Amino acid sequence: MKFLAQVVPALFAVSSLVHASAVITRSSDDGFLPGFFDALYKNNLTILADNYKRISETKEGKPVIEALKNGPTTLLAPKDCAFGKDDTKIDPNVLLFNTLPGSIDENFKSDHSTITRRGAVTQSRSAVRTSFRRPSSVTSSKKRQNAGGFQSNMVNQLAGGGRKRWNYHTILIEQAVGHAEVVDRFTYKDLIILIIDDVISLPGSTSELLCKPLIEDAPNGFGKFGEALKKTGIADLVDTKDAITIFALPDESLDNINKLSKDDLTCLLENHFIVGQTVYTPEFLSVHKSTAKSGKELKFFYQNDIHYVSCGKSKSKSVVVRGDVITSTGVMHVIDRPLKCD
Repeated sequence: MKFLAQVVPALFAVSSLVHASAVITRSSDDGFLPGFFDALYKNNLTILADNYKRISETKEGKPVIEALKNGPTTLLAPKDCAFGKDDTKIDPNVLLFNTLPGSIDENFKSDHSTITRRGAVTQSRSAVRTSFRRPSSVTSSKKRQNAGGFQSNMVNQLAGGGRKRWNYHTILIEQAVGHAEVVDRFTYKDLIILIIDDVISLPGSTSELLCKPLIEDAPNGFGKFGEALKKTGIADLVDTKDAITIFALPDESLDNINKLSKDDLTCLLENHFIVGQTVYTPEFLSVHKSTAKSGKELKFFYQNDIHYVSCGKSKSKSVVVRGDVITSTGVMHVIDRPLKCD
């Protein structure tokens, strides 16, 4: 009895310490979230706040919340009116896709991959890394996962005439069709929260995007190019392999495609995509060449505000008429004509 009299109080004491520790940890974690939710509500971002609340204590929500606490971060926050009446639930992966590590005021300068081309003094275009990893990049190799594989968002900034370097008054987040515009902003701790006028969805596959009007001259999409990819079995590759850069062709440039044998068609198409490397147009000034699936060398140029691509030793260059369409596996550029690789 004497032994129990000594042990039982000790056990209660240990239990109390563990409970106190749990309470302290929980209250420490909760210190960030209540203020974050409150900031969203105060800025009339009710739907966004409700979604963060809904996932905040779930397994799927853990990486979403952690991404908000990793130092300076820029958050894309859709206005309530951007959502459909019956479509207010946001997938956790979309929240990660809307989370951009780094500060937009510092041009996202951090240890993350950010690519920027400044054309005129008044504008910049950046491929900004998000906190969402491309599903195609998830492998059992930790080395591969740590090396990259995060999806990007294309951010265009237009100067407002102020004297400060990053005094921009217009910020556009590109989507496959259209864009979301930043209409207001506020801060919370290390977060810069940009209120946008549209909902940003996760990128579709290459095959899905080829059905969309990515350029004005192709209102019905890129049917011939898409069908050619399916006919040769390449569609499955570019839709599933990670880090794909593909150069899509409009229908009018493929009038004679039906005359090609399957082997010749495959050879043609393999000149038009890269496996294992995403090359965005802002990189054309630094990444001057890469290797297509065919083994041919592709060269990239930026001259007089126009992006070009050439293949092999040919002096012929194709014009990029729409660049940086983000896909689920990488990036797609629309060029005006097939690459000649002579």
